[in-house]
Amino acid sequence: MSAKNRTIHKTACVTPRSLLKGNFEITIGAGTVVHPECQIYARKGPIKIGSGCLLEEQCVILNDSTETMIIGDDNVFEVGSWVKSISIGKQNIFECKSSVALGAKIGNGCVVGTACSICKGDSLEDNTVVFGSKQERRVVKNNRNLAQVKSALVALPKLLF
Repeated sequence: MSAKNRTIHKTACVTPRSLLKGNFEITIGAGTVVHPECQIYARKGPIKIGSGCLLEEQCVILNDSTETMIIGDDNVFEVGSWVKSISIGKQNIFECKSSVALGAKIGNGCVVGTACSICKGDSLEDNTVVFGSKQERRVVKNNRNLAQVKSALVALPKLLF
């Protein structure tokens, strides 16, 4: 991917060992951290990643749609998570090895638990938690402490470089 197809905010941290690839624009917002081995593919359409996001090792963000994939602010994509949905709200957590299919929609403040999958056509309303081997769902009051996520975003770039 050529540099002309990338827009990376000056306060974002994209490590040299991350992979940004595709023929469409990839935009990364302020304060977002992209770890080594993270893969972002704008295969069939552009990707816009909001501010304050954390994309950990081996997570994959893939746009296989001709529409723009929009990922809101303050999302966390843990190790090995896969996301193909073009509609991701803000303040969500995608735990290790979770996956979200193209055609699924994720609201705000959701948690997709470890190894849980959200299928095509499925929608998570705000503050939904998906967890366990049976992929149970609960809507909870959003009381997560974003200060912890923010402090990690500040500390990580200092440790990586």
